[in-house]
Amino acid sequence: PRSNRKPTPLLPTTNVVNITANMSRFSDNWLLDKVMFDYVQGGSCACCGFPHLFAPGGLEGLINAMSDLETDSKTREINAAKQSPWPEDMRDQIWGDRLLLRYKMKKEMKDYRAFLEEVVKDDNASQNNNDEPSTEDIQDAIPILHQFCTTQLSPYELRDIFQLQRSGLTEILKSKYNITSAYAIVFCAVVEQLSNFQHTGYGVDAPPLDNSDEELFETVLDYDSRIQGFHLNVAENIIIEDSEEEWKVDEKILGIFLKRMISLAGPTLLARAANNVADDDDKNSDDDGAEKDDGKSSDSASNKPSFRSDRRVARLMIARYWAGRLIEKYRSMQGQGVDD
Repeated sequence: PRSNRKPTPLLPTTNVVNITANMSRFSDNWLLDKVMFDYVQGGSCACCGFPHLFAPGGLEGLINAMSDLETDSKTREINAAKQSPWPEDMRDQIWGDRLLLRYKMKKEMKDYRAFLEEVVKDDNASQNNNDEPSTEDIQDAIPILHQFCTTQLSPYELRDIFQLQRSGLTEILKSKYNITSAYAIVFCAVVEQLSNFQHTGYGVDAPPLDNSDEELFETVLDYDSRIQGFHLNVAENIIIEDSEEEWKVDEKILGIFLKRMISLAGPTLLARAANNVADDDDKNSDDDGAEKDDGKSSDSASNKPSFRSDRRVARLMIARYWAGRLIEKYRSMQGQGVDD
């Protein structure tokens, strides 16, 4: 006889969607659950082939190897990882590729230094000054590149350089750095969070440093939902009339980027706060009032993951992409060709 009993649904996707929608939009808690859901579904970015990770130091060894994290931040991340809802193998893959990405990006810092020294050296040669540039001399590349941008490029050409589609970031992660593991899913979610950062209620991710080029760059970095991409407002049309256009360079924003470009040469990949300054990840936790739940917000930054460092890496990747486009334009106009 046929039973009248209704079958129990195996995957209550409606409830999952509702739970995700009711969470604080684009907060770290939202990102944590989105990554878990996308991982179970196989990855929303078509990322696949999660490799086996060899980590002789275990999870704590991976986290302690992250040089851009302060000691207190490492301790919080270790505690948070141990309480994470993510499966252990997924968690270790994520931390392993976080470290691998930084390792690969650090190896590229010498290329930016070589270019900046090349710019200064060429300028010295044009002025009959053949002295080799010292370490400090790469700062002299700022006015040289500023002059190049404002005299040899039109404002419209300059504006075109400083644009990047959101999907371009995940493509860089996969094609350039060959990272397609669980961390690729995290990175996809981080990029989505970054494009909606104004909804999180979080403060600045850059560490509290005087005259921080990273912080200045973070404050001028913009996202345009109409073009689905990140951009800098380095040029604007100052003619109000529809029939005419006159573009003008915003020299302040251009200067901020050029200073950020100098920092791409090192000595560190991501700056750390001074030892006497607390690296306050709490300011960008979900306890900043952005999340309105049922009052059970007893979690603190010490027992849940923070994606602050991932957002910093994503912004760094954006700055490097634009630096690469500027380098390409400079070399092509100097008749030097472009390296692959």
